[in-house]
Parts: sequence; structure tokens; C-alpha cells
Amino acid sequence: MATMNSTDVHDWQDPYRTSTNVILEMLTLCIMWIGCVFGNTLVCVVVYRSRRMQSTTNYFVVSLAWADLLVAFFCMPFIASRVVTEEWIFGDFMCKIVRFLQILAPGSTVYVLLAIAFDRFYTIIYPLSFKVTRGKAKQMIAGSWLFAAIIASPSFYLYGAVTSDYPPGTILCNTYIPRSVGAIIYSVFIFLIIFLVPVVIILVVYIRIFKYIWTVGVGGRTFQRTMNTVPRTKVKTIKMLSIVNIFYFLSWAPFIFVQLWFACSHSTYINPTVYVAVTWVSFASSVSNPIIYSCYNANFRRGCKEVFCMSNMRCYRSNTYAITTASRFGKKNHIGVVDMSNGNGHYRASTPTKTFDRDSKGDKKMAWPLAARPGPDTYL
Repeated sequence: MATMNSTDVHDWQDPYRTSTNVILEMLTLCIMWIGCVFGNTLVCVVVYRSRRMQSTTNYFVVSLAWADLLVAFFCMPFIASRVVTEEWIFGDFMCKIVRFLQILAPGSTVYVLLAIAFDRFYTIIYPLSFKVTRGKAKQMIAGSWLFAAIIASPSFYLYGAVTSDYPPGTILCNTYIPRSVGAIIYSVFIFLIIFLVPVVIILVVYIRIFKYIWTVGVGGRTFQRTMNTVPRTKVKTIKMLSIVNIFYFLSWAPFIFVQLWFACSHSTYINPTVYVAVTWVSFASSVSNPIIYSCYNANFRRGCKEVFCMSNMRCYRSNTYAITTASRFGKKNHIGVVDMSNGNGHYRASTPTKTFDRDSKGDKKMAWPLAARPGPDTYL
């Protein structure tokens, strides 16, 4: 997200850096890259395949997964290359593109988290006054990415490949913005608009939600709830999203503060090990989200089992659980038009509704036969 003056700060040419440090850093980064790509791809596949997962909240979750994949493919490999080679080998234009995407990904994540907070706020506290439909969710996601892109656009001017004086002739891509008035203004702006202000707003919103869930006012006095009127599934979702927010902002906070400190201080040196450490911690947020979903969302765990053919569904279509005439599965397989024999003759249901009416014309038979003792693979 930030840049370093390559002509002044010899962050990657430190003589005290050893090959052991580089190997450990690369091993850690490879593990995080595999976890990030595998976990966030699995999130997208599960939400796409499972109709029970296609809610407005999960639309936001998919957007978070795409931002994390953007970090995996356009942040981790390029930083790994610089750690290993100690120089930039991809040219000036690619340096600007990479820095732009490295601001776009966390920026879009922050504003999607902000949109999720408002979605949960109105869903829990004011369910009748405002409803976030799928169309509105898509618009909020598009707006979050567009706003983040606008914020990241100055990177095309501030970043670029430069020739370093140590060692002479080495080409490096700025990691922190070269010290200037514009650098200070932009760093403070990034700190406020991508970190501090969203943190305050999200914190206030979730405090309101938690107070509404666990307290109730009677006669001007506040008591703890004995009977929670909010469904348990929504409470679990709020807990899960709160942990996602906490982990994300805690993991990115060190990197943001280092960026702000470098822009505002007179120091010309940053310990490269410290820089790699705070960068790796920020990348950890891209790996953590799928783990949090699997711990707090039973539907996500069920969807993962179906994807890997580990559930009773045995790799059936992901939407066969909803056997209705309006579902895609029902239309494609003509659910609702079956032949039934009542013993006196042949009867064909005239409408899909009558097909599922077990009392139609006095016939108590079901629309399809079931075994007397269903086996473990029967899905009801």
C-alpha cells in the first residue's frame, strides 16, 4: 500500500540480511499464498454452487474473497521476487500497476466491510424501514470498488521504478512514498480514509447492534435480555463478521502506521526485517477469512463437504435440496408432473400443485416412493 524512497532507503540491500532470513520469509509467504488462494477460491465456489449461501451478506463475502485473491496474485508474488532478487525486474509501468492494485485491494475490503456493517445494522435493528436487496448489494459492492480505485489512482503519479545508488545501478520499485509534502498529505489521507474513519464507524455500528441484541429497555431502564428475539443464525453471523473486522484491522494496522511514520519522520532507514514482518502480518488477513467462515458458518461447512463429495448428497446438484416447481432443478427435471396409479386406473396430475397434494382425490400415496428403511445416503 505504501512506498519507500529507493535512493535513500536501502531496505533490501541490508548487509545483515542472511539467506536463512530469506528462506524463512519465502517459506512463510508460500504457505500463506496457498492458504489464501485455496481458501478464497473455495469461498467463491461454495457460494456459487449452494443456493442456501446466496444471500446479500454472502455477496459481500464473495467480494472480500476477490479482494484477497487480488492480494494473492498481485501483491505476494511481486514482493517475493523483490525479497529474493533484491531488485525490481518488471519495469516502471508494472511497478505503478502493482502499487495501484496493492492499494485497491485493502481499500475495497474496508468499504465492503463498511457496507456489511450497515447491512447488518438495518437487518437487525430496522428490518422494516430499509432492506438491502441483492441488487442494492451489488451496487454497494461496485461503489466500494470504484471509490477504492479513485483513492488508489494517485499511485500512478507517486510510484515508479527508480535507479538506486546502493548498489549503483540497481532498479527498485518504491515501497514507501518519497518524502515530500505531497507524500505526507497522501499518507495521512490514506490513514484517515482507509483506516481510522472506517474503524470508528464500524465500531459504532457493531456496538449498536450488540446492545440491541443483548439488552432491552423497559420503562426507561435497561435490562439484560432473557429471551432473545433475534434469530440465533443472525447472532452467529454478527459474531463472525465482528471477528472478521477485528482481525482485518489489527493485521493491517502495523503496516499503515509504518507507512505514516515513514512519511512524517526524518528517518531514512527502515529495518528490512521489520518491514517484511509487518507486510506478512497484513497478508495474514487474506488467509484468515475462510478459516473464520468455516468456524462460525454451518452452511459454509456443509457447502465445503458437498464440493468435496464428503456429504450425504454425494456430489448431487447443489440446489436439489429445494425441490419446488420454481427452482431451476424442478424446471429442468419436470418436477411436479408424475404418473401415479391409485389401484383403479391411471391418473395423471393435471397441475404441479396437485402432484404434491397427497390427499388429492383421496389418494394417500406420495409423489415418489421411498424405501421403508432409508439408508444413510437418503437426503430428506
